[in-house]
Amino acid sequence: MTETLNAAPTDDPAAAPPAPLRAVRVVIDAGDDPRLSRRLAALEAADRIVVRPNPVRSPNDLVWDILAGAGKNPAAVRTCRLSIADAWKAAAAWITAARVTDILVERAHRLSSREALQLAELADRADADLWLIWSGGGDPARMCNAIESLGRSERKGAARGHIPFGAPQRPVRAMGGDTFERVLPLPAPAFSYPLHPDEHADPDADWPALPAVDFPLFLAACRRRLAGDTFEQLHHAYRTEAQATDAFVRRHRNDLAEGRTGNAFKLALNAYLRDERLGPAAGGRLALIRLRAIQASLLTRGILLRWQSTAFGPGAADKLTTWLTPGICRALRATVSTHAAAATVLSLHLAAAPDRFSHLLCRNIDDAGRYLYLPTFADAALYLRADWSHQLDRRPEDECPSYGHTTGKTPLPPYAAELLAAHLAHRRTDGSGTRRRYFADPKNPTLDASDRSLAETIQRTCRRIGVNPFWLHRGMCEVAGIGGGPAPLTDWMAARRMDVVILSENGPDR
Repeated sequence: MTETLNAAPTDDPAAAPPAPLRAVRVVIDAGDDPRLSRRLAALEAADRIVVRPNPVRSPNDLVWDILAGAGKNPAAVRTCRLSIADAWKAAAAWITAARVTDILVERAHRLSSREALQLAELADRADADLWLIWSGGGDPARMCNAIESLGRSERKGAARGHIPFGAPQRPVRAMGGDTFERVLPLPAPAFSYPLHPDEHADPDADWPALPAVDFPLFLAACRRRLAGDTFEQLHHAYRTEAQATDAFVRRHRNDLAEGRTGNAFKLALNAYLRDERLGPAAGGRLALIRLRAIQASLLTRGILLRWQSTAFGPGAADKLTTWLTPGICRALRATVSTHAAAATVLSLHLAAAPDRFSHLLCRNIDDAGRYLYLPTFADAALYLRADWSHQLDRRPEDECPSYGHTTGKTPLPPYAAELLAAHLAHRRTDGSGTRRRYFADPKNPTLDASDRSLAETIQRTCRRIGVNPFWLHRGMCEVAGIGGGPAPLTDWMAARRMDVVILSENGPDR
């Protein structure tokens, strides 16, 4: 048994802020050099954000400028249903999840001492360096003293502009423009690798039009219609997929033992198609080739995988891949609320209503948002062993003899990891630790979010980004682009009109 560490008396150790009181650098630009503004624009990158404070704003509006600098939609940040305190938490969560290393504030001479202190605290929580560009006239000594004394020099009764003796202090470094260019050089041009095959089309994924026949006749129809070299490539992909499916069935042969209903195998096949084979396929035609090979391979093992392609119309193959595309994730990154973005990501990736993932705990999700353990019922979430849980606050009662209560490790697309990691950072800011729910009531973080409120949040977010989550429709509905049928649908395969029948020689099919 893995060694058990003593639990923290209060919060999760991972929720503790990083090394406090990071140094603040003030860049003196008395001449308001336009070259410095162009340099700030060149420095802006994924790990460096530039905050441009609005000259006409109230004392509490600085957080909206920070969110706009972090890539959020400027037209939506002020209309979001967030209080000022929640907006600061969301800004810290997004910046932490994006692994921002530098926060640069243009024209910092327009900031008050209170706003400068808020920026310094934000940089501490995000483990980033703060750069204040002083572009106006005047002496920045008062602001520097307020930052260095943690605001004590601005309190009543203190000598104006002086730092109290013996109090904790934050390091402040002042420098000129030349020193700034030397200390923070421009990033070298880097080659941007594609985050998803859809962004850079793979030549092997550019398949011709495939015949719309069922899997027993698919390979023969392709042989008649396709050219010789094209069919050889298709046949190679077909054989490779069939061999991978045979290996998958061998790994789960105990789930097909006599006397079992096959539900465990169906859950494993659902995760296999979603996370490894059909979901991450580069295109619909490649997904169709893989599906036909999987169907043929499963039939040789006495398993019938049926797909009702007629329910989707002419473009049925395009509905086989994941609906959580890089373009949708880019649109979700413009969302201010981490709660709405994370719930929408899980709903689109799993093609499921919130009742399938609303019981997730913070400990069931990786810190970087790369994968999660999805419990099959709410009571199992607390006792779910995760690879990273023993490093935090593992207890003896967390030990479980098997993973029978979970669908196993669910990998998540790499381009969606930042969205889930941001909400996890937000929940830890609320003091959730590892044993509280991953989704809480946005207005009262001490309460768990209900399935109804999560469904409304997902539908509202999907309307904004132009996605129709038909599995959240109420009652009986028909969606022209997807096909008719009862809703909501419960899992990834059912949403794509797939079902599994385990054939038996000794009785009726199961």
